[in-house]
Amino acid sequence: MATQSNSPPPPPPSTGVTSHSSSPPLKRTRKASRLRLLATRPVGAERPLVRVDPVTGKADGPHSKKFRTYLGIIARDKVDVTYENWKHVPITQKDLIWEDIQAEFDIPEASDLRTKKKILQTVGGAVETV
Repeated sequence: MATQSNSPPPPPPSTGVTSHSSSPPLKRTRKASRLRLLATRPVGAERPLVRVDPVTGKADGPHSKKFRTYLGIIARDKVDVTYENWKHVPITQKDLIWEDIQAEFDIPEASDLRTKKKILQTVGGAVETV
């Protein structure tokens, strides 16, 4: 007589694929952030307010993390990878990046040239790490 065992049932038969493959299973990785909420902000909606220290370039306020993330995204999306470093990016392209930043965020200190320089240096740092 056969006795019942408490072992789990055997795996289903394979469909012709051998189980001895040399490649490891695919690891799930985090996808790149595009900040779709900023990109889909309704026309006429209020821009998030971000205060930036003109001396250090550090953002402050409830939207500062979103602002820093946006700077990295804009560096990745708007600057061509063929530039060796930030100094080789044309000034006209840097001005377009600055306009994009101002279009997405309300920065009261934007009229101060030091603020613009510090924020663009932050974008430049992100470009060089990409």
